[in-house]
Amino acid sequence: MIATTVIFFIIAGLLFLLNIKHGRHKEGVKSGLRQMLVALPVILLALLLSGLLEVLIPEEFIKRWLAQEAGITGVFLGTFGGMMMAFGPYASYPIIATIYGSGAGLGTTISMLSGWTMLGLSRIPFESGFLGVKFSLLRMALHAIFCVAAGTVAHFFDLLFL
Repeated sequence: MIATTVIFFIIAGLLFLLNIKHGRHKEGVKSGLRQMLVALPVILLALLLSGLLEVLIPEEFIKRWLAQEAGITGVFLGTFGGMMMAFGPYASYPIIATIYGSGAGLGTTISMLSGWTMLGLSRIPFESGFLGVKFSLLRMALHAIFCVAAGTVAHFFDLLFL
């Protein structure tokens, strides 16, 4: 997280200097602060939610169903759990990080992240409305295969190398 912060700081500094050159730095800072005021409550609540979730999920559940020892079962549960997560990135990443930090296996975590990214149910009404139900079902089936495959590869990578 520190490396990401440093990289963002450097990029922001360079963009600030570039905007000073064009005389638009004050406008850029005001715009950024407005966006921060909108996003900050969501981010803070998402972090609070992930902390509360961390202490709510029983350790036994993680060990039995989501840890490396759960194997392919964890991969399928991760894919399904990610698919059911109807949150944006501000909430989903902290929740997935919390589950991973609580002991979920690498395969489970990869499949959960893939399921959230590729299979999120919250976009189905829009997708099927614009592209058709047949298209949506085909895409979901193909993406489900990729999510399970990614989780399975990550699970075996975890077993063999980590």
